[in-house]
Amino acid sequence: MAHTQERVRVWNSLFHQAWVEAGRLHELSSGASSSSSYFEPLGGRLSDEEQAVLTTLMLCTLAVEARSNHLIAELVEQGKLTEDEGRGAERLPPREKWCLLPKLAGRRRRIDLSRQPHQAVAEICATRNALVHVNFDRLKVPTSNKMLSLYSGFAKAMEDMNVVMGRVRKERKYVSRISTF
Repeated sequence: MAHTQERVRVWNSLFHQAWVEAGRLHELSSGASSSSSYFEPLGGRLSDEEQAVLTTLMLCTLAVEARSNHLIAELVEQGKLTEDEGRGAERLPPREKWCLLPKLAGRRRRIDLSRQPHQAVAEICATRNALVHVNFDRLKVPTSNKMLSLYSGFAKAMEDMNVVMGRVRKERKYVSRISTF
């Protein structure tokens, strides 16, 4: 089992990020500054860099799921899947859903999750359960370089999926610009 202090730091980091975003939401929705000026959880939290990694990982995890479900909804709208088939596909785990998208679209080309760029999606999904269920024994916060590499691969995989599914004929150059910093 993970050390108590490390569990507290992860929990505090997730709560701290929620606090930061809630304060930002308050300011944006009300036009007023937040009355909370600073909050440092008892027991500490991850470093700002580690917290940024965790936040990026959470958002990439959600983006994989959202992108997959969006493409499934398009297939339903196009009549390539029935409503029931679409609902069934949406319930699949994100990794499996991602690799089945071309087949659901009636395409012959397959997604290889053992090779880039789609390997990044597989790695993000592999961390998903530990993250979503906060399974401290399995949750390993990636390094910054690793997370940036996973983000980059995911952005490229999204565009490759567009090509594989016939949404675009070739990869668009601006994807390269948004996939690296």
